[in-house]
Amino acid sequence: MTAPDHPDLPLKPPLVFLAAIAVGYLIGQYAPMSARPAGYAPAGMVLVGVAVLLAAWAAGTFRRAGTPAEPWKPTRTIVEDGPFAFSRNPIYIAFALLQVGVGIWGDRLAVVLMVIPALFVTDRVIVRREEAYLERKFGAAYLDYKARVRRWI
Repeated sequence: MTAPDHPDLPLKPPLVFLAAIAVGYLIGQYAPMSARPAGYAPAGMVLVGVAVLLAAWAAGTFRRAGTPAEPWKPTRTIVEDGPFAFSRNPIYIAFALLQVGVGIWGDRLAVVLMVIPALFVTDRVIVRREEAYLERKFGAAYLDYKARVRRWI
C-alpha cells in the first residue's frame, strides 16, 4: 500500500488554535486572570494585525508557487521564499501570534497561556507528520531546505 499524497493529519491545524482559544476563554470565565496592564489592549491588536499579515504573506507565497496552503492537500513544491526563507512554519507562527494577540486584546491570560499546549500539539502531531511526508515526497531537496531553515524561528 502506498502512502497518501498528503501528511494524513489527524487534526486540522487551525482547529488546534481555535480550540486552545476556546478553552482559554472557558478557563477565564471561571478563573479570570489579567493578561495585560490597563490600557495595553492596542498591543493585542498589533499582534493580531501582525498575525494576519504574516498568514496572508505565507498564503500568497504558497499561491504564487502553485501549491495549496492547506496541509491536508497534496504539496506540489517546496516553498523556500517569502516567510518560508526564515521559518518552515510561518502560518503556525501566525496562528500562535493571533492567539496571544486575542488573549492580550481580550485581557484573558488563560488564552495567552493556552498557546503553549497548542504549539506542543502542533509540533508533535502536525509538523512532524508534515515533515515526514515532505521527506518522502521530495527527499534530498526537502532535507536540504530543513538544514537551511529553522522549524520555528
